[in-house]
Amino acid sequence: MTTPQQQILNKCKEVQEIALRLYGVDLSVVRISFDLKGRTAGWAQWKRRLGVASYACRFNYDMIARGDADALNDMRDDTVPHELAHIVCYMKPELGKSHDGGWQRVCRALGGTGKRTHSTEVVYGHGITYEYTTDRGCKVRLNERGHQAVLRGQTLSYRKGLGTVRAGCAYSIVGHAGRTLAAPIVKQAVNHPALVEEAVRAQRIIVTPATKEVSVRAFTMLIQPPPMAVVARPVAGESKAAVSRRIMLSGTTAGHSYEQIINAMMLANGYDRQLARATYKANAPKLGLPVQ
Repeated sequence: MTTPQQQILNKCKEVQEIALRLYGVDLSVVRISFDLKGRTAGWAQWKRRLGVASYACRFNYDMIARGDADALNDMRDDTVPHELAHIVCYMKPELGKSHDGGWQRVCRALGGTGKRTHSTEVVYGHGITYEYTTDRGCKVRLNERGHQAVLRGQTLSYRKGLGTVRAGCAYSIVGHAGRTLAAPIVKQAVNHPALVEEAVRAQRIIVTPATKEVSVRAFTMLIQPPPMAVVARPVAGESKAAVSRRIMLSGTTAGHSYEQIINAMMLANGYDRQLARATYKANAPKLGLPVQ
């Protein structure tokens, strides 16, 4: 089975052949990489050093590897010709520049749409990415700064009929540091039926003969998930705080308890329990997790 990355490389070769046939330019010299993060799907660049020009195209790996077929198709069928059209125009400036009419003609000739921007859902390159549901049921994504603004009581309004976001709206944590989470961490709206029912059940009282009144919550069986089998290990240049945040996100997503997450942080970073708890407390608000 062809991997998403190989599909992009195959498309690059296909576009290279078209460019050579139509414009007489050799795009095989373009360096292709998949190290782009954040909101940008692709990036074309060129530079000249000691009189020699070099060309490169960078693609957003998360957008092709997250398992979203539409995102992969858009990247393959439109972003690849989009970026390579820029390279063609770098090599032959008379054809066009930036996103002008000449560049659009080249882009369409290479198989692209000629559009300036993509419509793929983004994961911010830094920090946490939150996906909120507006009061009109639309999905919008916020970075940490926007999320904190909502928590402080600020209302965010969106154009094109998307609605508004305010404190209490449902949201999910969908990404971290430019990568989509395998499973989002869902936070329901404060008025969600399930949460309302839970609040009602918490107040309900069971009365049986010859016994004291006991709340329903006392009869809830707590089933703990199995211990965390894999501890996130730091990679080159990654801080202990970043490792801790990854453990907190993955542990919460998997349903692990607070103590299991603390133990994993201690094992991964060499923390004592007090430092692990303090790190959790300091980072929980940033990740949208409850402070223990």
